[in-house]
Amino acid sequence: MPTMKIVKEEEMLIIKVKPGWRKGMKVTFEGMGNETPGTHPADIIFVIVEKRHPLFTTKGDDLELSIEITLLNALIGCTLSIPLLGGENMSLTIDDIIQPGYEKIIVGQGMPKSKEQRNRGNLIIKFVVKFPTELTD
Repeated sequence: MPTMKIVKEEEMLIIKVKPGWRKGMKVTFEGMGNETPGTHPADIIFVIVEKRHPLFTTKGDDLELSIEITLLNALIGCTLSIPLLGGENMSLTIDDIIQPGYEKIIVGQGMPKSKEQRNRGNLIIKFVVKFPTELTD
């Protein structure tokens, strides 16, 4: 009569996270889990979670970025260096008076869309006006 022996094996599974994957998406490795005598090997399922980014927040396919500017620049306009998701910067000139709730949308600089790799969401820039604590003459 054959004897059954439990053997521990290790195998490294690599997940290549693709641009546009969202939290909650599941990646399944069929039959790569534990196996007991008389049963089929289990599946291993990884669930994608999002790590908080220090600059950007996500809203669907769009990215939001808060930029702090002075009251003077909010009133007379300015040119800003805006960080992009890929690590580069772009120059953005604001000629408008920035009021509460003012946003600037940069089309196509948001999150990659998982099913449409060439398309991206938008980058929504929200302005936080820094008011002076005191005024001079």
